[in-house]
Amino acid sequence: MVGGQRVERAVGTGRNSSLIVLHRGGKYRRFELFDELQRSGFEDVLSLEPHSNTYDVEALSRQYGGVRFLIPHQRLSIGAQVNIGMQEALGKLVCVIWNDMELDRNGAATAVRLADETDALCIVPMMRSERGGTIPTIAAPAIHGGRLRILTLGPLHDGMPGLYPVDYVGLYRRKRFIGIGGYDPLISGSYWQKIDFGLRAHMWGEQIVYHGGLRLISHGGPEPENTTPDESYRRFYLKNLSVRFRGDQGCLPTSRFPAFFLKTGGGLFSSWALFRSVQQWVFDNRYRFVQDSRRVTELWEIDE
Repeated sequence: MVGGQRVERAVGTGRNSSLIVLHRGGKYRRFELFDELQRSGFEDVLSLEPHSNTYDVEALSRQYGGVRFLIPHQRLSIGAQVNIGMQEALGKLVCVIWNDMELDRNGAATAVRLADETDALCIVPMMRSERGGTIPTIAAPAIHGGRLRILTLGPLHDGMPGLYPVDYVGLYRRKRFIGIGGYDPLISGSYWQKIDFGLRAHMWGEQIVYHGGLRLISHGGPEPENTTPDESYRRFYLKNLSVRFRGDQGCLPTSRFPAFFLKTGGGLFSSWALFRSVQQWVFDNRYRFVQDSRRVTELWEIDE
């Protein structure tokens, strides 16, 4: 970590809001970015630097003393970067954005106000393009032909539910984010990683909602998703689509293995090892489930 002296967490520190900045697209408006972020009012700003090309961090840290720059020692998935930022953040509330986005000038004050108005785990924002067009930020699950599909919709009203924070962007309650395990670092594909987080949050009784009071402008927009059912999908499938809620707990019945093996491919022995590992994870967390993914999808109402 470079810059921004690390302060020990303590009751009464007054640090209520933190900002995590993720990076993509090269060295995008670096100095302008941190000028804007220091004026946004967040008491704690963390920049999750890319694994390479960090030559300007020392100069930035000298100019922006209120920003901490976290430099990973290896290439990490986006969700794993968010997890690290959450562990280091000082605030109870943490806003996650990308370096190609602009927050409202009163971003921190808005974050604190919205957190007082809703008890959701995460609030997703109103996101607009440079030309003022609304960027869809509502992810909604639906079943088509017996398969899970994710629809990305434009927001219609405050409180509209979302399955997960599109592009990872949103205002999170840090302790509760950490409490449900954050983003799964073993799921490297961002598409499946985000859906895994969202389904787990809902299966464990949390809420993710939209509020138009949280506003930002995106100069780049969400990148195209890779929806290929790869190795990440296999772990996602077991943790979410194979779990059943029975009585007062979640379970992964051994009888679900054949369907998993036939639908997701992979070698027999490696598939069984993965199945047993996830089965143990489900057992360890069985009483945290309040519903399964089928129920989440069945009850989801898509506003017209």
